[in-house]
Amino acid sequence: MKTTGEKIRDLRLNLGLTQAELAEMTGITVRSITNYETDAATPRRLQLRKLCEALNVTEDYLLKPEIDDPTYGLDTAPYVNAARERYGSKGAIDMKALLDANRALFAGGEMPQEDKDLFFQAVTEAYFECKKQAHDKFTPEKYRK
Repeated sequence: MKTTGEKIRDLRLNLGLTQAELAEMTGITVRSITNYETDAATPRRLQLRKLCEALNVTEDYLLKPEIDDPTYGLDTAPYVNAARERYGSKGAIDMKALLDANRALFAGGEMPQEDKDLFFQAVTEAYFECKKQAHDKFTPEKYRK
């Protein structure tokens, strides 16, 4: 099992990037990248998201040593990010939990990625609609946007 730092370093090297290039891509200092790669520090949420975007992996992959597949969670990442954009980190956490809970539906068989995407999209739209209805019903009018 690899640490977060080892994963960052390996991904960076696999992409043929120097620490300076990764730092430039993410807006993170070279010193911070070095600290992350040597496990002297752990990236905070904003830096973690920037690293994940640059390295094309998910936060779960980088943070959880038991996950060794760099593609883990990439199929649901766009939906989690959409929830983050609309509802902030709480929305992203809720969406991730919702999609992870439904991932068991795909166990035991092969399903084309297109079908998974349609399912994830439907779940995401249902989540957004439920959030909108709750907002309309329970938020006082003077606070509605």
